[in-house]
Amino acid sequence: MSAMRDQYRALVVEWDEARDNPREANRLFDSIHALYKELRSSEDGRRAIVSLLDDPITAVRMTAASHSLAWEPKAEQVLEDIEHEGNLHAVTAKWTLRSYRSGKLNLDW
Repeated sequence: MSAMRDQYRALVVEWDEARDNPREANRLFDSIHALYKELRSSEDGRRAIVSLLDDPITAVRMTAASHSLAWEPKAEQVLEDIEHEGNLHAVTAKWTLRSYRSGKLNLDW
Protein backbone atom coordinates (compact mmCIF):
# COMPACT_ATOMS: atom_id res chain seq x y z
CA MET A 1 0.00 0.00 0.00
CA SER A 2 2.89 2.38 0.61
CA ALA A 3 3.85 2.19 -3.07
CA MET A 4 0.34 3.27 -4.07
CA ARG A 5 0.43 6.04 -1.46
CA ASP A 6 3.75 7.25 -2.84
CA GLN A 7 2.42 7.11 -6.39
CA TYR A 8 -0.70 9.09 -5.35
CA ARG A 9 1.46 11.73 -3.68
CA ALA A 10 3.86 11.95 -6.63
CA LEU A 11 0.97 12.37 -9.07
CA VAL A 12 -0.50 15.17 -6.97
CA VAL A 13 2.87 16.95 -6.85
CA GLU A 14 3.21 16.60 -10.64
CA TRP A 15 -0.36 17.87 -11.10
CA ASP A 16 0.38 20.89 -8.93
CA GLU A 17 3.51 21.66 -10.93
CA ALA A 18 1.63 21.26 -14.24
CA ARG A 19 -0.90 24.00 -13.49
CA ASP A 20 0.38 26.08 -16.43
CA ASN A 21 -0.13 23.16 -18.83
CA PRO A 22 -3.86 22.34 -18.81
CA ARG A 23 -3.59 19.26 -21.02
CA GLU A 24 -0.96 17.69 -18.76
CA ALA A 25 -2.72 18.82 -15.57
CA ASN A 26 -5.98 17.23 -16.74
CA ARG A 27 -4.23 13.97 -17.63
CA LEU A 28 -2.60 13.86 -14.20
CA PHE A 29 -5.87 14.76 -12.46
CA ASP A 30 -7.60 11.83 -14.15
CA SER A 31 -4.76 9.53 -13.04
CA ILE A 32 -5.02 10.80 -9.47
CA HIS A 33 -8.76 10.23 -9.46
CA ALA A 34 -8.42 6.67 -10.77
CA LEU A 35 -5.84 5.87 -8.10
CA TYR A 36 -8.01 7.49 -5.42
CA LYS A 37 -10.92 5.24 -6.38
CA GLU A 38 -8.67 2.22 -6.04
CA LEU A 39 -7.27 3.36 -2.68
CA ARG A 40 -10.65 4.21 -1.16
CA SER A 41 -11.87 0.64 -1.71
CA SER A 42 -9.85 -0.72 1.22
CA GLU A 43 -9.21 0.31 4.81
CA ASP A 44 -5.45 0.35 4.16
CA GLY A 45 -5.98 2.55 1.12
CA ARG A 46 -8.14 5.00 3.07
CA ARG A 47 -5.47 5.14 5.79
CA ALA A 48 -2.86 5.82 3.10
CA ILE A 49 -4.83 8.85 1.89
CA VAL A 50 -5.41 10.10 5.44
CA SER A 51 -1.68 9.83 6.16
CA LEU A 52 -1.14 12.67 3.67
CA LEU A 53 -3.30 15.21 5.53
CA ASP A 54 -0.18 16.63 7.20
CA ASP A 55 1.97 16.73 4.07
CA PRO A 56 4.07 19.89 3.68
CA ILE A 57 2.78 20.47 0.13
CA THR A 58 -0.59 22.22 0.07
CA ALA A 59 -1.82 20.45 -3.07
CA VAL A 60 -1.18 17.07 -1.44
CA ARG A 61 -3.03 18.06 1.75
CA MET A 62 -5.92 19.52 -0.24
CA THR A 63 -6.30 16.50 -2.50
CA ALA A 64 -6.04 14.00 0.36
CA ALA A 65 -8.53 16.02 2.41
CA SER A 66 -10.99 16.27 -0.47
CA HIS A 67 -10.70 12.55 -1.09
CA SER A 68 -11.12 11.58 2.57
CA LEU A 69 -14.05 13.80 3.56
CA ALA A 70 -16.39 10.80 3.54
CA TRP A 71 -14.52 8.94 6.30
CA GLU A 72 -12.06 11.28 8.04
CA PRO A 73 -13.34 14.10 10.29
CA LYS A 74 -9.96 15.88 10.21
CA ALA A 75 -10.30 16.38 6.43
CA GLU A 76 -12.79 19.20 6.85
CA GLN A 77 -10.42 21.11 9.14
CA VAL A 78 -7.55 20.63 6.70
CA LEU A 79 -9.64 22.17 3.91
CA GLU A 80 -10.73 25.03 6.18
CA ASP A 81 -7.09 25.76 7.00
CA ILE A 82 -6.17 25.77 3.30
CA GLU A 83 -9.12 28.04 2.54
CA HIS A 84 -7.69 30.62 4.98
CA GLU A 85 -4.17 30.44 3.55
CA GLY A 86 -5.25 32.62 0.64
CA ASN A 87 -3.05 30.75 -1.83
CA LEU A 88 -3.84 29.21 -5.19
CA HIS A 89 -5.65 26.28 -3.59
CA ALA A 90 -7.82 28.34 -1.24
CA VAL A 91 -10.66 28.70 -3.74
CA THR A 92 -10.68 24.97 -4.50
CA ALA A 93 -10.77 24.19 -0.79
CA LYS A 94 -13.64 26.66 -0.27
CA TRP A 95 -15.78 25.22 -3.06
CA THR A 96 -14.99 21.63 -2.14
CA LEU A 97 -16.23 22.33 1.40
CA ARG A 98 -19.36 24.07 0.11
CA SER A 99 -20.16 21.15 -2.19
CA TYR A 100 -19.50 18.62 0.56
CA ARG A 101 -21.58 20.45 3.16
CA SER A 102 -24.50 20.86 0.76
CA GLY A 103 -24.38 17.16 -0.14
CA LYS A 104 -23.38 17.84 -3.75
CA LEU A 105 -19.77 16.66 -3.76
CA ASN A 106 -19.59 13.73 -6.18
CA LEU A 107 -16.31 11.84 -6.33
CA ASP A 108 -17.77 8.82 -8.08
CA TRP A 109 -17.19 9.91 -11.68
